[in-house]
Amino acid sequence: MRGHTKGWKKKGWQALFFAAVCVCAVLCRTPERVQAAGATVTFGSNYYMATDNERFPVGIYIDADERIGAFRVEVSYDNRRLQYVGGGDFESDGVITLEGTGQRSQVKYMLQFQTLSGGTAKIAIQSASVSTQGEDAQELTVEELIETEVRIDGEDIVGEEEPETESELPESGYAADIPLIGETTVENETYGIVDLDAYLPAELDWDYQLVSGRFGEERVTWATNLDMTALFLYLLDHDGGLHLYAYSREHERLYPCNSLTSGGEKFYFMSPYVPQEWPDGLTLHTIQELSIVYVMDTNGQCGFCRIGSGNVLTPWEEAEGTEGMDRQTVLVLSVLAVTVAVAAIAVAVAVFLDRRSRRQEGTAGMTAEEIEELFLEDFSLDVSQEEILAWRQEAEERADKGEPVIAVKNVTMCFRVATQNVSGIKEYVISRIKGQISYRELWALKNISFCVYPGEVVGIIGTNGSGKSTLLKLISGALRPTAGSVEVDRGKVQLLTLGTGFDMELTAHENVYLNGAIIGYSREFLDEKYDEIVEFAELEGFMEEKVKNFSSGMVSRLGFAIATAGEAAEILILDEVLSVGDAFFQKKSLERIKQLIHSGSTVLMVSHSMGTILDNCTKVVWIEKGRLRMVGEAKEVCAAYQRQGKEAMQER
Repeated sequence: MRGHTKGWKKKGWQALFFAAVCVCAVLCRTPERVQAAGATVTFGSNYYMATDNERFPVGIYIDADERIGAFRVEVSYDNRRLQYVGGGDFESDGVITLEGTGQRSQVKYMLQFQTLSGGTAKIAIQSASVSTQGEDAQELTVEELIETEVRIDGEDIVGEEEPETESELPESGYAADIPLIGETTVENETYGIVDLDAYLPAELDWDYQLVSGRFGEERVTWATNLDMTALFLYLLDHDGGLHLYAYSREHERLYPCNSLTSGGEKFYFMSPYVPQEWPDGLTLHTIQELSIVYVMDTNGQCGFCRIGSGNVLTPWEEAEGTEGMDRQTVLVLSVLAVTVAVAAIAVAVAVFLDRRSRRQEGTAGMTAEEIEELFLEDFSLDVSQEEILAWRQEAEERADKGEPVIAVKNVTMCFRVATQNVSGIKEYVISRIKGQISYRELWALKNISFCVYPGEVVGIIGTNGSGKSTLLKLISGALRPTAGSVEVDRGKVQLLTLGTGFDMELTAHENVYLNGAIIGYSREFLDEKYDEIVEFAELEGFMEEKVKNFSSGMVSRLGFAIATAGEAAEILILDEVLSVGDAFFQKKSLERIKQLIHSGSTVLMVSHSMGTILDNCTKVVWIEKGRLRMVGEAKEVCAAYQRQGKEAMQER
């Protein structure tokens, strides 16, 4: 019996030793990965096999010993043999960015590629950083960068890259020796303008034609799509990177042009200001509400689209926003609307044409004495004494300050509001055909005129419902006046109205880039400012949540942080932007607005805070119940406005 016991002990020790060896072997056998203190970034395989013209996945796994907080991984790939299809967060110039906030100890990505040529293509981790969650988050430094190979079966039509040789920068001062025809500055960065007559970038992968023209004082060669609806330049940075920019002929400005993959096809998207004209029905309000961008496919075909979740592109149509109306219903409604509009215009012309003909010419260029004589001659004109005084004051300012940057001339805005409520389109059409629908006119503004001169900070005050926000939308171009005109270079205008321009089905992270593209920011600029935007909006840990799950305050804070991240526009319009969040955030917002105001912009500001108006505005426009009450110095106008408020309270 003792012998048997001794034998079992010996076998037990042997089994234990064997198990320990196996565990060590398993632990020591690790795949290719990037290692940091408690974190790894791993490819799904040491190498991949594919055939020419085949789509295949590449897995990337980010692991940590505890819950992952913020992470950012940049993956480079051989874009001569591989085409990136999707799966990452962003892609630019052969580098895919994986960026976000994790919820668990592992984050998985499945990148999709399409092979373009036979041979061996490399995919490499270019940089990686991972941090832990919580207030005491720690940055986990990556010590090693690894790569994997894709062995593609097929003819190698690319060949080997020429080895890089160390040399000094060429005389141009740029890392890449590419022919240039001049320089330009975009977002405070200097770029070289690529001479497309002498050099065609490999990135130029869409159907194009070359045309000659001018950019500022330089004669350039533009790349344009076949319909010539958009002009493009390639700009070279000092590190040798190429960037595609689209040119707006109307606004004489370059806008960044970024790429995305949707449905397995590559597209380029850019600011909606690039084309010279917008189709009927497309307004600035529609662009902001539906997040519309201008899109071009690789065939050079362009159009206006929405970018949805998963980079799904949906072409914009004029009927969009009618919530499911079919084309026949839209046609019926359009005919009815045109009929009513024609009848209303005919009546208006018959009644008011003679009385308003002189006023429609405006008072621009008239002296104060000529304005006074005009209204003394014709007492039948429907204007108030306050309006006459305002026009007189504007004439005097024009003589002192020169040409205004904003001229609001006799602007009237009337909305037609249905007197009956209907529950749907079908009920509306039936009621309209039976003549059961009637309308009342809501006059939001009547005969408003004033001017804003370069460098002025103008406050607009008035009680709720007086027409202040309507006036700002008219100046920005989101609405068109019923009568009168607004003279302003809208390419220089930035309207900051919080909570607009977001796609509620996208995450906050995605909305930063989409909303920024609409404003006109480049991807590189947003990459640089992303952390600052998140920190200012106080949304750390929420950026991967869909915006539809945010409170109104969170949406407003995010909109404010994005809109004010860049340099101030020449004409800045602020619509109640300082009522965002709690008292602490309002203080931060006010400080940032003051920085924008004092940067030399011309500013229009709507606010109910008399303190804000008095501290920042050089002139104030007071509108009450749609009519102009007073224009003048801030102290004088605010005092009159407050006196009226006290008198109204005493009457109650």
